[in-house]
Amino acid sequence: MQSTVLSCRVGIVDDHELLLDGLTTYMLSNASDLDVVISVTGWFEMIRHPAFAPDVVVMDLQLQEPISIETRVRTCLAAGALVVVVSAIDTDEIRERSLAAGASVFVSKSSPADAVLDAVRTAWSEKKGKAALVDTALDTLRLYADGLSPVDIGLQLGISFEAVKNDLSRIRDHYAATGRPARSKQDLIRRAAEDGLVS
Repeated sequence: MQSTVLSCRVGIVDDHELLLDGLTTYMLSNASDLDVVISVTGWFEMIRHPAFAPDVVVMDLQLQEPISIETRVRTCLAAGALVVVVSAIDTDEIRERSLAAGASVFVSKSSPADAVLDAVRTAWSEKKGKAALVDTALDTLRLYADGLSPVDIGLQLGISFEAVKNDLSRIRDHYAATGRPARSKQDLIRRAAEDGLVS
């Protein structure tokens, strides 16, 4: 599997081996900017793989394991991977369900392989455009979700009130950039819970 400094690390999970092998080979042969680091037929293989979490996961909507698409997408998001959902079933309901779960892009399996490459690049550019939440921001978010005020959070973490406000603002910007605005405290906690960042 190839590797370049600026390449996007990709994981592919599809329980049809012919499609999996075809997409993996096509991506490795036709996209020097995409590095396939995981190519597996099952969800549990994906999350247990040493290279998990890649930058982007290309995920079949329907896998053998009885794990919902919502759970799979949110697990990837919480681990730091964005998701492209591919499916042989292409209805408005399926598209909406995939995107509502947090997938960056939905691609019908009737599309050409280049459509998957484009979708991965779209998700990758989205990821590069967002600063990852640093540990302090995650700590701020968790304490905020626990009901602490910004002043109390600052005292507990040993950071200034302004730093706490900046962390919360960056987290809100992070969600707004993904089309999942979190204007109120309740919205912010709900978004974080959806991503597995708070319980």
